[in-house]
Amino acid sequence: MEKRDYSKIVRELKDKGYTLSMARIAILRYVMKENAHYTAEEIYKNLKEEYPTLSIATVYNTLKLLSKEGYLQQIMIDPNKVIYDSTLGIHPHFYCKVCGKIEDINSDIKIQLNKEINGNRVEEAHIYVYGVCKDCLKKQKSKRESLSLN
Repeated sequence: MEKRDYSKIVRELKDKGYTLSMARIAILRYVMKENAHYTAEEIYKNLKEEYPTLSIATVYNTLKLLSKEGYLQQIMIDPNKVIYDSTLGIHPHFYCKVCGKIEDINSDIKIQLNKEINGNRVEEAHIYVYGVCKDCLKKQKSKRESLSLN
């Protein structure tokens, strides 16, 4: 899994002729700060207080730009929203069907883009695993134990 360097991305975007407003820089810095998965709404909510003039449209447009230029990838693991991931490369994601948490998982699965599989060229790949996360399993176990004591 590849994580991109913030200052290198800023230089590359400027070299490509993009204007980097304070809002765009704030969004870029936010999504690059850690290996996490974000929605546009989460980013907007977390940056709005510090950047009162930030609009949700700016967040969406910046995420679209960063995805188009290959600095973020969109994952569609949750059927109700688009998630943005700053960790690039093909890697599996786990989705908890109880709490909605998304996390990267380690795997030995090897798929390369622009390679052929059975004569077909692979241009995009997404690996999604669905289940119940360890935190929700603990809560469910605790709840069952509590009910059995009564």
